Amino acid sequence: MSVARFILLALPLAAATLPAPPTFAAVADSIAYAVRVANGNLVGVTVSNYGFIGNNFVSRSPSLEYPLGSGFEHLVRGGLWIGAHAVDAQGPFIGVTTAALDGAQGTASAPETEFTPAGNSIRVRSSLTHSIYYDPNAVSEQDLIGEFSDRPAKRAANNPEAHRPLNVLVRQQNYAWSLPGFEHVVIFHETIVNLGDAPLTDAWVGVYAELKSGSKNDYACWPPSSFCSPQGSWYGKSWLQYDAPLRMIREHYCRAQPIPGGCNLAHVPHWMGIQMLTPPDPARGQHVTLAAWAYAPGSPLRDQDVERYAIMSAGTVQDLSQPDLLPQTGDPVELLALGPFAAIAPGDSIVVDFALVGGGEVADVQAHAAQAQALYEADYQIGVVPTLLSLVDADARADGVRLTWHSATSGLVASVQRAESGGDWRAIGEAAANGSGLLVFEDREVSAGGRYGYRLAVREGGSERMLGEVWVEIPGAARLGLEGLRPHPARRGALTVAFSLASGEPARLEMLDLSGRRMFTRAVASPAAGPRLMRLSGAERVPPGTYVLRLSQGGRSVATLAVVLP
Repeated sequence: MSVARFILLALPLAAATLPAPPTFAAVADSIAYAVRVANGNLVGVTVSNYGFIGNNFVSRSPSLEYPLGSGFEHLVRGGLWIGAHAVDAQGPFIGVTTAALDGAQGTASAPETEFTPAGNSIRVRSSLTHSIYYDPNAVSEQDLIGEFSDRPAKRAANNPEAHRPLNVLVRQQNYAWSLPGFEHVVIFHETIVNLGDAPLTDAWVGVYAELKSGSKNDYACWPPSSFCSPQGSWYGKSWLQYDAPLRMIREHYCRAQPIPGGCNLAHVPHWMGIQMLTPPDPARGQHVTLAAWAYAPGSPLRDQDVERYAIMSAGTVQDLSQPDLLPQTGDPVELLALGPFAAIAPGDSIVVDFALVGGGEVADVQAHAAQAQALYEADYQIGVVPTLLSLVDADARADGVRLTWHSATSGLVASVQRAESGGDWRAIGEAAANGSGLLVFEDREVSAGGRYGYRLAVREGGSERMLGEVWVEIPGAARLGLEGLRPHPARRGALTVAFSLASGEPARLEMLDLSGRRMFTRAVASPAAGPRLMRLSGAERVPPGTYVLRLSQGGRSVATLAVVLP
């Protein structure tokens, strides 16, 4: 059952700026809360100089409208999250600065964020020589540039916890092109600088989103309400899917189950995705977290920074088939995050890029995401992109592997190479780009439990380039996984944990409270690969509360939240 969404305040977006809240002791004209619609291509999205994305449905101006001008909206609200271990005058702490949390539609967005503008406008520049915004330093046809920081401390709406700044400055740049093949993507290029006197450690960067698709044309009133449309409520109609190779969470309108038969997909016939373009670095122990939960403003599971940090730093991918995340039975909210960045020294910075990606069919949005990834890898140099290939999908099953790549070069033919763990690469066939630029290859010569690598060899200028490498595990291979307490939530007393080990190496289970204090550690006796159930002796002493369970083996760890009831 969805939580009711009450309209508390609605402000039009016609004005370019919103006044700063009176709690700020700012110099006159030094800061102003500014919003602007990125409208350089088919993706029309409201961006701000305070980290908030979308317009929270305060007006019919595009929140995240795709295709622009169609009336199809895909996002109520979104925003940047930055989490880290930090130190200030009060001592060490775990902090998460948020630009948006679960909240009511129709409210002004400026009070929702813990970020403060570091200027009074969103600047525009363009690579088009005939544009009034032409700038030789422009990256795209429409660059939007804004800066914001998380100081001074600001209490945000929908957040019962007082903000404790990490002392970061963010320079956000948005890029958009109208060229064919690029018009379905808007880039977010985030440079995060440590302004403090102490390092930020184990930092994570994420984008929070309430992806919800619908048609504005269905509603005589705005924000949308079941009272003014035969379509009923805007909410409870989200079908979520995750494309792991692309690091993209995507959403489609779906009126009712079963999926897809009950969805009426043609009513809002487009997918909208959020893609993490910056890849995790395995050498640094980095991972991508996909979290999702049922919309619940003020939930005690997410109303403290330590809880939010535990969610974004889990390094796991949420199972999207749970009832509270499905159309009609659920009302989901999403978070896509990357980390950890081991340390950001004072004065140093990190850069994280993500993209908003639209498309009609699944293959379309995946191809557009592959193009966005190629843009990122080419440092946004358009002329370089056609020579690049990007992996779109890798579907490994017991009877074979189906791989899909995307190329901007029409008619491209590439040699497919395969390797097994510790073995040499060898050619096993060819793949040719179809009319959509997709190269599809199926390998039926695989063994259950095996691990295989694939890549494409492309001839360029007399030399051969290896592109689009991916490694897959055929079902049957054991993986490190942590389901959590069983049952969950669990009553205080003897606790049982369900998990899976990747090998027979030594393994360790830990339970930590949300401040990071270790409640207990248990070695996994006689570890063996595969699923396990373990009864935690001594857990009777753990008081009721919310904790983090962590499973470690072979230099890798996974984590999940655990709730213990009285």
